[in-house]
Amino acid sequence: MPNFRERNNIQIEYSGNQDASEGLRDRLITIISNNSGSHIGIGNESYYLHTSILNHKTKVLLNKDCIVAISAGSYDEVFEALEIFLNLVKEKLYIQTYREIWNDVYTAFNVSGSVYTIDGDNQVVLKIDEGIAESIEDVQGIFSEHSGDALDFFRRALNGLLTREKTPNDIIKDFAISIENYIKVIGDKDSYKKAIISLRESGIIAPTQQGVLDKLYAYRGDADGVAHSGNTDEPSEVDAVWFLETLVAQVKLIEAKIKAQE
Repeated sequence: MPNFRERNNIQIEYSGNQDASEGLRDRLITIISNNSGSHIGIGNESYYLHTSILNHKTKVLLNKDCIVAISAGSYDEVFEALEIFLNLVKEKLYIQTYREIWNDVYTAFNVSGSVYTIDGDNQVVLKIDEGIAESIEDVQGIFSEHSGDALDFFRRALNGLLTREKTPNDIIKDFAISIENYIKVIGDKDSYKKAIISLRESGIIAPTQQGVLDKLYAYRGDADGVAHSGNTDEPSEVDAVWFLETLVAQVKLIEAKIKAQE
C-alpha cells in the first residue's frame, strides 16, 4: 500500500542535472552506513561490506573515504563513490543482499526527485536527454523569478514524469497549468487569452509562436482524460516528454525576447 506522500502526489524534493541534492546524499549515506561497518561479526561477512575495503577503493580513485565523498564531494564524486559501493556489494555480498541494497538506492533517487537513476550495471545515468535536463534548470530559474505557482506545478509534473508515479494525463495537466500561470504573469493579465494577446501586441511573442503556445494550452483540454473527455487518444509518456520539451523551448524563447527588449 502506498504511503501518504505517494497517495497524495506530494513531492517537495528535486535533484537536478549535474547535482546531488542534500536529500539524495543523506539517503545514500544512510544506505551505505547501514550496510557496511568496521567490526563485522563472524558469519556476517556476506551481509555487510567492510568499511576498510570500501574506503581503500574510494581513496585510490577519489582520494576520499566513501562517506566523505558522498556528503561533501562534487556531484560526480558522489555518483562515482556510489558506483564503487554497489560494485563491491555485488562482488562480495550475497546476491539477495545486493538486490535489496540496489532497490534501496533506486528508491532513493526516485523519492529525491532526481533526474538521475541507477541502471542494472550499477551505473548512474540520466533519465532524460542531457540537453533537456540542462534546460529544465533554466526554466525552473525563470519560473521562480516570475511565478511561484508556475514553478510548483512544473516541479510537480517533472517529478511525476521522472518517477513515473503520475499518469501522463496528470503530468501534462500540471505542465499546462505551469505555462498558463507563467504567461498570465508576464502578460500581466487575469486570463491566458488576454495575456497571450498582450504579449503578441508587445512583440514578445510572434504570431507563429502564439500558435504553438495555443496548441500547448489547448492540449490540456483536447487530450482525452487530461482535463475532460477530448478529441484525441489518451496521452502516453512520450506525449508528456514532448510537452515538456516544447514548453522548455517556448519559455526560453520568450525570456530571450524579453531580455532583447530591455
